[in-house]
Amino acid sequence: MKKKIAIGIGLISLVLVLFITLSHFVHPKNHGVVDYKLFLSAQEKRPMVVAFGGSEGGMVYADKETQILRDSILTLGYHFLAVGYFGTPNTPKELDRISLDAIYDTIKSVSQQPMVDQGRIAVFGGSRGGELVLNLASRFNEIDAVIAILPPNVSLPSRWGWGETASWSFKQEEIPWISASEESLDLINNGDFYGGFSRMIENQKAIIESEIKVERINAPILFISASQDEVWPSTLMCNRMVERLEGNNFQHFYEHIELKGGHAEFTRNHGLILAFLKQHFPIKNR
Repeated sequence: MKKKIAIGIGLISLVLVLFITLSHFVHPKNHGVVDYKLFLSAQEKRPMVVAFGGSEGGMVYADKETQILRDSILTLGYHFLAVGYFGTPNTPKELDRISLDAIYDTIKSVSQQPMVDQGRIAVFGGSRGGELVLNLASRFNEIDAVIAILPPNVSLPSRWGWGETASWSFKQEEIPWISASEESLDLINNGDFYGGFSRMIENQKAIIESEIKVERINAPILFISASQDEVWPSTLMCNRMVERLEGNNFQHFYEHIELKGGHAEFTRNHGLILAFLKQHFPIKNR
């Protein structure tokens, strides 16, 4: 009887291992598909600002809820591209191995439209979207300005625990992510995201491969964090990235602005984006 139980447990374990292994070879449905909506500020060639939402999915910067920020950027004279990379009708259902190549190819394709100055592209994103823009700009040096709102300084997995995969892929390879220790995972599963992430990034060995190489970005960067961030220690994470830039003698402008408030505080401080764009991504000949 004991032998049968042992064999059964062994078979179950083997099936689980095979399932997890195969999950890394089978891409999600609609992998490499990107949705977008372009808003033109004028019927003439202008620079384009590309916006990415976070873990909520969908195409948040094309929605009514974000119209004030979108209209403010359009009023400054920039064209505005809202991108949906998961959770839309045509894209993957989950944030799972999202293709950075497909996102960049979409941006370049849209930038070839007659009204867009294809040589002048800025990107911004919040939370997981901030993680995305930093990963994107560190691999494609044609991006001209980067705004990362409440970003982590490491790449995170698609999900925590059993069956986790990368959130991002580049050239068909999964981008290394930070794995949670048992202690960190317990905190996250119990709703203490801040505590879980704080424990996670204390482990220097764990972050070596997953840390975003922001020093490879070929553009000015604005980091925005929140002092009372309840999701993860965004101020500490942004400080880590600033230290990385300083340690690598980064040649472009960079700034870290810490807001007083929580993870949603940025929604009341849109002026920071507008000021950065006007100063570091100006519209020429206006």
